[in-house]
Amino acid sequence: MYEVVLDKKVLKDLKQIEKKDRIKIVETIEDKLAKNPFIGKRLAGNLSEYYRYRVGNYRIIYLIYETEVEIEIIKVGHRKDIYR
Repeated sequence: MYEVVLDKKVLKDLKQIEKKDRIKIVETIEDKLAKNPFIGKRLAGNLSEYYRYRVGNYRIIYLIYETEVEIEIIKVGHRKDIYR
């Protein structure tokens, strides 16, 4: 199981999301991504080291550090805003 590290900005991002969606996102991070972070899709181009995972209309952007057995959540947000 991978250790989950949240970037400081992620906490701010999560506070702006409705409670029911926020709960769903946190559960997804703990239950799915921590167990198998490779279920997300790799981003393209100069962002190819990042992965994304879809939770409804929201996206979780993260990095995988295999040697440390750790994933770092970089950003969480609505799909229309996440890549800006």
